[in-house]
Amino acid sequence: MKQLITMLCIVLFASGTVFSQETETAITISGELKTGLFWYDRTQYDSDGQEYDHAQGAFIHNAEDTNWARGVTDYNVYNNEPGRFRLNFDVQHGNVGTKFRFEAAAADIRNPAPLVKLSYAFAYGYFWDRQFKVSAGRMGDSPWGTGGPEMWRELDTVIGMRFEMIPSFIPFIDPGRLNFGFVLNYINGGRDAMMQKEAGRGIYWYDLLEEMVFGLSYFNDWFLLRASYRLDSAADSIEGETLIYRAEERVLQRFVPGLQIFANGIVQGMNRKLDDDEILAGVNPSSLITTENWVYIQYQPELFTAQLRLGNSTTSSEQGQYFVRASFYYNLFNNLVSVGPAFEYANDYGPDSKGDTYLRWYIEPMIRFNFAPGCYVAMVYRFQDDVETRHPSSGDSSLLRTATNWVNLRVVLTF
Repeated sequence: MKQLITMLCIVLFASGTVFSQETETAITISGELKTGLFWYDRTQYDSDGQEYDHAQGAFIHNAEDTNWARGVTDYNVYNNEPGRFRLNFDVQHGNVGTKFRFEAAAADIRNPAPLVKLSYAFAYGYFWDRQFKVSAGRMGDSPWGTGGPEMWRELDTVIGMRFEMIPSFIPFIDPGRLNFGFVLNYINGGRDAMMQKEAGRGIYWYDLLEEMVFGLSYFNDWFLLRASYRLDSAADSIEGETLIYRAEERVLQRFVPGLQIFANGIVQGMNRKLDDDEILAGVNPSSLITTENWVYIQYQPELFTAQLRLGNSTTSSEQGQYFVRASFYYNLFNNLVSVGPAFEYANDYGPDSKGDTYLRWYIEPMIRFNFAPGCYVAMVYRFQDDVETRHPSSGDSSLLRTATNWVNLRVVLTF
């Protein structure tokens, strides 16, 4: 907290100094607050349908993250963030500037003291009539990320330098629409595997080159595309190379206002270097590639918001999962109140699938009071049913079923 207060004082002092010089300066401050009261009641059943475990509890948490809220288990009950507060600064002075984000959240329910960290902090400068941009520091706020809603990923999130080309001299491309470049950054994984294999080995210059990120973004009146690719060196834990993307069409809304289709996804583990045990076992590197992809179909006129999310993930070449999530919220009293349900169905497939009728499903009605753009209070109820059959190869084919009820009073404020 002392570091946060010190940094704020520096920024305010610096901004006052800049303004006193009557130069072209812009300071943008934005942020986000998410918290809420969360209550759950969870019952687990064995293969005979007999109850063998029952748990109930309450804590402070905002379960707006559907990935977190898929099921309430002992792990995520005690490893949740009771709330999150973010404060973003963007200070521009002519062609140079800096961006940084403070984030405060407790580590988990057993350690409620807030932890303040810098999610990203970097300086940047424009050159050549703002056609070339250089950023350096702890990277973040990438122009090549996936966006949301199900997946928020960036590949340049460690200490490094980002170089972006934003050309305005290409005749058929409007200025500012094309952005491409690369990032020189540090390793993004632990060094345990390398240190065990080669004790005392340092980080070489070519290791950093092998950790580079390449990125591209482009948009026009018809579509938007963002993608980035991260290489992987032998200097950190074995992870493989990663590709992320976001794609949007911008044609349908011309004919049906409020209708749009977009997608995002990630592919991990490409060109992965096998360890000695995997080589002896004859592991095929392509079988270790994991993916997650989402397609969103959204229709948002003034009276309601309807969305269909179709997802697919693979944990290996032998197993995958698919997800169907639908939501419909009706806006009442000039968008003061939004009411509606959300639904999810998920299952797995492939030779190594568990073969259950379903993995999970839930129904989630919600009533939300919208006090201002980006500010609302919502009451959400969910009933969720999870089924898990342990794979026969483990020697245990028993059925585990979990029925969960939870209620979340959530508060969200963005500015």
